[in-house]
Amino acid sequence: MSGVEEGSRKDGHSVGDGAKPRMAVAGAWPIAAPTPDLADREAQVWWADLRPPAARLRELAATLAADERERAARFRFPEHRERFIAGRGLLRELLGRILERPAAALRFIQGAHGKPMLAGEEAAVGLCFNLSHSGDRALYAVARREVGVDLEVMQRTVAYAGVAERICSPREWTVFQALPTEQAREAFFTCWTRKEAIAKALGDGLASGLRALDVCFHEDAEPEGRVRLRDRQGREWSVLNLPLGSGWRGALAAAGVDWRWRGWRWPQAGCD
Repeated sequence: MSGVEEGSRKDGHSVGDGAKPRMAVAGAWPIAAPTPDLADREAQVWWADLRPPAARLRELAATLAADERERAARFRFPEHRERFIAGRGLLRELLGRILERPAAALRFIQGAHGKPMLAGEEAAVGLCFNLSHSGDRALYAVARREVGVDLEVMQRTVAYAGVAERICSPREWTVFQALPTEQAREAFFTCWTRKEAIAKALGDGLASGLRALDVCFHEDAEPEGRVRLRDRQGREWSVLNLPLGSGWRGALAAAGVDWRWRGWRWPQAGCD
Protein backbone atom coordinates (compact mmCIF):
# COMPACT_ATOMS: atom_id res chain seq x y z
CA MET A 1 0.00 0.00 0.00
CA SER A 2 1.89 3.04 -1.25
CA GLY A 3 0.99 6.59 -0.24
CA VAL A 4 2.30 10.12 -0.27
CA GLU A 5 5.70 9.88 1.38
CA GLU A 6 7.83 12.21 3.44
CA GLY A 7 9.75 14.78 1.44
CA SER A 8 7.67 14.40 -1.71
CA ARG A 9 5.30 16.61 -3.65
CA LYS A 10 3.12 15.91 -6.62
CA ASP A 11 5.96 17.24 -8.77
CA GLY A 12 8.65 15.35 -6.87
CA HIS A 13 10.20 18.26 -4.97
CA SER A 14 10.80 18.20 -1.24
CA VAL A 15 8.62 19.94 1.33
CA GLY A 16 10.70 22.45 3.25
CA ASP A 17 10.38 24.71 6.28
CA GLY A 18 9.98 28.47 6.05
CA ALA A 19 7.44 31.22 5.62
CA LYS A 20 5.99 29.87 2.37
CA PRO A 21 6.18 26.06 2.45
CA ARG A 22 5.82 24.27 -0.86
CA MET A 23 2.69 22.19 -0.37
CA ALA A 24 1.37 19.36 -2.53
CA VAL A 25 -2.24 19.31 -3.64
CA ALA A 26 -4.34 17.30 -1.18
CA GLY A 27 -5.81 15.35 -4.07
CA ALA A 28 -2.36 13.91 -4.72
CA TRP A 29 -2.79 11.74 -1.63
CA PRO A 30 -3.93 8.34 -2.96
CA ILE A 31 -7.19 6.84 -1.77
CA ALA A 32 -6.68 3.62 0.20
CA ALA A 33 -8.17 1.51 2.97
CA PRO A 34 -6.16 0.86 6.16
CA THR A 35 -4.38 -2.47 6.59
CA PRO A 36 -2.46 -4.06 9.50
CA ASP A 37 0.80 -3.22 7.69
CA LEU A 38 2.37 -0.62 10.00
CA ALA A 39 6.17 -0.67 10.30
CA ASP A 40 7.93 0.18 13.56
CA ARG A 41 9.54 3.31 12.10
CA GLU A 42 6.50 4.46 10.18
CA ALA A 43 3.87 7.07 11.00
CA GLN A 44 0.71 6.73 8.93
CA VAL A 45 -1.42 9.81 8.28
CA TRP A 46 -5.00 9.64 7.03
CA TRP A 47 -6.78 12.68 5.52
CA ALA A 48 -10.56 12.34 5.85
CA ASP A 49 -13.75 14.19 4.94
CA LEU A 50 -16.22 14.38 7.84
CA ARG A 51 -19.25 14.71 5.53
CA PRO A 52 -20.03 11.11 4.56
CA PRO A 53 -23.29 10.15 2.85
CA ALA A 54 -26.22 9.49 5.19
CA ALA A 55 -26.02 5.71 4.88
CA ARG A 56 -22.31 5.77 5.61
CA LEU A 57 -22.86 8.01 8.64
CA ARG A 58 -25.32 5.48 10.03
CA GLU A 59 -22.72 2.75 9.63
CA LEU A 60 -20.18 4.79 11.57
CA ALA A 61 -22.71 5.69 14.27
CA ALA A 62 -23.40 2.01 14.85
CA THR A 63 -19.77 1.48 15.94
CA LEU A 64 -19.84 4.10 18.71
CA ALA A 65 -19.89 3.23 22.39
CA ALA A 66 -22.71 4.42 24.66
CA ASP A 67 -20.70 7.35 26.05
CA GLU A 68 -19.82 8.48 22.52
CA ARG A 69 -23.47 8.36 21.46
CA GLU A 70 -24.41 10.37 24.54
CA ARG A 71 -21.75 12.95 23.74
CA ALA A 72 -22.98 13.18 20.14
CA ALA A 73 -26.54 13.76 21.33
CA ARG A 74 -25.43 16.80 23.34
CA PHE A 75 -24.38 18.76 20.25
CA ARG A 76 -26.86 21.53 19.56
CA PHE A 77 -26.40 21.73 15.79
CA PRO A 78 -26.85 18.68 13.53
CA GLU A 79 -23.72 19.42 11.47
CA HIS A 80 -21.57 19.41 14.60
CA ARG A 81 -23.17 16.18 15.78
CA GLU A 82 -22.59 14.52 12.42
CA ARG A 83 -18.95 15.61 12.28
CA PHE A 84 -18.38 14.14 15.74
CA ILE A 85 -20.00 10.84 14.76
CA ALA A 86 -17.99 10.67 11.55
CA GLY A 87 -14.76 11.58 13.31
CA ARG A 88 -15.10 8.99 16.07
CA GLY A 89 -16.47 6.33 13.76
CA LEU A 90 -13.59 6.76 11.31
CA LEU A 91 -11.10 6.56 14.18
CA ARG A 92 -12.64 3.27 15.29
CA GLU A 93 -12.64 1.93 11.75
CA LEU A 94 -9.01 2.92 11.19
CA LEU A 95 -7.72 1.37 14.41
CA GLY A 96 -9.91 -1.68 13.96
CA ARG A 97 -8.41 -2.33 10.54
CA ILE A 98 -4.86 -2.03 11.83
CA LEU A 99 -5.54 -4.16 14.91
CA GLU A 100 -7.78 -6.59 12.98
CA ARG A 101 -10.52 -6.06 15.51
CA PRO A 102 -14.18 -4.99 15.09
CA ALA A 103 -14.46 -1.21 15.28
CA ALA A 104 -17.29 -1.41 17.81
CA ALA A 105 -15.20 -3.61 20.14
CA LEU A 106 -12.51 -1.01 20.78
CA ARG A 107 -12.40 0.81 24.11
CA PHE A 108 -10.77 4.14 24.87
CA ILE A 109 -9.58 5.98 27.93
CA GLN A 110 -8.16 9.46 28.38
CA GLY A 111 -4.65 10.08 29.64
CA ALA A 112 -3.77 12.52 32.40
CA HIS A 113 -4.09 15.49 30.03
CA GLY A 114 -7.03 14.25 27.97
CA LYS A 115 -5.09 12.47 25.23
CA PRO A 116 -7.16 9.47 24.03
CA MET A 117 -5.61 6.01 24.37
CA LEU A 118 -6.64 2.45 23.68
CA ALA A 119 -7.89 0.48 26.68
CA GLY A 120 -8.39 -3.21 27.41
CA GLU A 121 -6.37 -5.89 25.67
CA GLU A 122 -5.53 -3.56 22.75
CA ALA A 123 -3.62 -1.27 25.15
CA ALA A 124 -0.78 -3.80 25.30
CA VAL A 125 -0.22 -3.74 21.52
CA GLY A 126 1.78 -0.52 21.66
CA LEU A 127 -0.26 1.31 19.03
CA CYS A 128 -0.39 5.09 19.46
CA PHE A 129 -2.72 7.46 17.65
CA ASN A 130 -3.83 11.06 17.52
CA LEU A 131 -6.44 13.01 15.60
CA SER A 132 -7.27 16.59 14.74
CA HIS A 133 -10.23 18.11 12.93
CA SER A 134 -10.87 21.55 11.50
CA GLY A 135 -13.89 22.56 9.49
CA ASP A 136 -15.19 19.46 7.72
CA ARG A 137 -11.86 17.60 7.51
CA ALA A 138 -9.78 15.50 9.87
CA LEU A 139 -6.28 14.11 10.11
CA TYR A 140 -5.49 10.83 11.87
CA ALA A 141 -1.97 9.74 12.78
CA VAL A 142 -1.05 6.19 13.82
CA ALA A 143 2.36 4.87 14.85
CA ARG A 144 4.08 2.44 17.17
CA ARG A 145 5.42 5.38 19.17
CA GLU A 146 3.95 8.54 20.69
CA VAL A 147 2.52 10.72 17.95
CA GLY A 148 0.67 14.02 17.58
CA VAL A 149 -1.07 15.68 14.64
CA ASP A 150 -2.73 19.04 14.09
CA LEU A 151 -4.93 20.43 11.32
CA GLU A 152 -6.09 23.99 10.70
CA VAL A 153 -8.26 25.45 7.96
CA MET A 154 -6.86 28.84 7.01
CA GLN A 155 -10.30 30.33 6.31
CA ARG A 156 -10.91 30.71 10.05
CA THR A 157 -10.67 34.21 11.47
CA VAL A 158 -7.68 34.54 13.78
CA ALA A 159 -5.89 37.62 15.06
CA TYR A 160 -2.74 35.80 14.09
CA ALA A 161 -0.20 38.48 15.01
CA GLY A 162 -1.46 38.61 18.59
CA VAL A 163 -1.62 34.85 18.90
CA ALA A 164 1.86 34.50 17.39
CA GLU A 165 3.26 36.82 20.04
CA ARG A 166 1.78 34.58 22.75
CA ILE A 167 2.89 31.22 21.33
CA CYS A 168 6.26 32.01 19.73
CA SER A 169 9.58 31.76 21.51
CA PRO A 170 11.59 35.01 21.59
CA ARG A 171 13.64 33.84 18.59
CA GLU A 172 10.55 32.79 16.63
CA TRP A 173 8.79 36.07 17.40
CA THR A 174 11.74 38.05 16.14
CA VAL A 175 11.72 36.10 12.86
CA PHE A 176 7.94 36.37 12.51
CA GLN A 177 7.96 40.15 12.94
CA ALA A 178 10.49 40.48 10.12
CA LEU A 179 8.35 38.58 7.60
CA PRO A 180 6.67 40.45 4.72
CA THR A 181 2.99 41.06 5.42
CA GLU A 182 1.88 38.77 2.58
CA GLN A 183 3.77 35.86 4.16
CA ALA A 184 2.72 36.34 7.78
CA ARG A 185 -0.64 34.54 7.72
CA GLU A 186 0.69 31.36 6.10
CA ALA A 187 3.75 31.44 8.34
CA PHE A 188 1.54 31.69 11.41
CA PHE A 189 -0.58 28.64 10.56
CA THR A 190 2.53 26.68 9.58
CA CYS A 191 4.09 27.44 12.95
CA TRP A 192 0.92 27.02 15.01
CA THR A 193 0.22 23.53 13.67
CA ARG A 194 3.82 22.48 14.42
CA LYS A 195 3.51 23.60 18.01
CA GLU A 196 0.13 21.96 18.53
CA ALA A 197 1.32 18.68 17.00
CA ILE A 198 4.43 18.42 19.18
CA ALA A 199 2.46 19.41 22.29
CA LYS A 200 -0.04 16.63 21.56
CA ALA A 201 2.75 14.12 20.93
CA LEU A 202 4.38 15.01 24.23
CA GLY A 203 1.05 14.32 25.89
CA ASP A 204 1.36 16.92 28.63
CA GLY A 205 -1.25 19.23 27.19
CA LEU A 206 0.01 22.80 27.14
CA ALA A 207 1.48 22.62 30.64
CA SER A 208 4.93 23.57 29.36
CA GLY A 209 3.51 26.34 27.17
CA LEU A 210 3.76 26.62 23.41
CA ARG A 211 6.40 29.32 23.76
CA ALA A 212 8.78 26.71 25.17
CA LEU A 213 8.54 24.66 21.97
CA ASP A 214 10.99 26.31 19.57
CA VAL A 215 10.14 24.46 16.33
CA CYS A 216 9.48 27.18 13.74
CA PHE A 217 11.51 29.21 11.24
CA HIS A 218 14.70 27.16 11.50
CA GLU A 219 17.06 27.84 8.62
CA ASP A 220 18.96 24.63 9.45
CA ALA A 221 15.87 22.40 9.26
CA GLU A 222 16.33 19.06 7.50
CA PRO A 223 15.34 18.82 3.81
CA GLU A 224 11.76 17.76 4.52
CA GLY A 225 11.38 20.56 7.08
CA ARG A 226 11.81 18.31 10.10
CA VAL A 227 12.94 20.01 13.30
CA ARG A 228 14.34 18.12 16.29
CA LEU A 229 14.00 18.97 19.97
CA ARG A 230 14.43 17.37 23.39
CA ASP A 231 11.96 17.33 26.26
CA ARG A 232 12.75 17.90 29.92
CA GLN A 233 13.75 14.25 30.34
CA GLY A 234 16.20 14.49 27.45
CA ARG A 235 14.10 12.39 25.06
CA GLU A 236 14.34 13.35 21.40
CA TRP A 237 11.29 14.28 19.30
CA SER A 238 10.77 15.68 15.81
CA VAL A 239 8.05 17.58 13.96
CA LEU A 240 7.33 18.55 10.35
CA ASN A 241 4.55 20.06 8.28
CA LEU A 242 2.35 17.97 6.01
CA PRO A 243 1.58 18.71 2.33
CA LEU A 244 -2.16 19.34 2.44
CA GLY A 245 -2.62 21.95 -0.23
CA SER A 246 -3.98 25.47 -0.47
CA GLY A 247 -6.19 26.60 2.38
CA TRP A 248 -4.96 24.04 4.91
CA ARG A 249 -2.03 23.61 7.25
CA GLY A 250 -1.14 20.48 9.14
CA ALA A 251 1.76 19.07 11.10
CA LEU A 252 2.94 15.72 12.40
CA ALA A 253 5.17 15.05 15.41
CA ALA A 254 6.47 11.83 16.94
CA ALA A 255 9.01 10.47 19.38
CA GLY A 256 12.49 10.08 17.94
CA VAL A 257 13.95 11.21 14.63
CA ASP A 258 14.17 7.89 12.78
CA TRP A 259 10.54 7.72 11.64
CA ARG A 260 9.13 8.38 8.19
CA TRP A 261 5.54 9.19 7.34
CA ARG A 262 3.16 8.06 4.60
CA GLY A 263 -0.25 9.56 3.85
CA TRP A 264 -3.52 8.55 2.24
CA ARG A 265 -7.00 9.89 1.72
CA TRP A 266 -9.79 7.99 3.39
CA PRO A 267 -12.30 6.41 0.95
CA GLN A 268 -15.51 8.38 1.29
CA ALA A 269 -17.69 5.31 0.74
CA GLY A 270 -15.91 3.28 3.41
CA CYS A 271 -13.33 0.52 3.51
CA ASP A 272 -15.25 -2.41 2.08
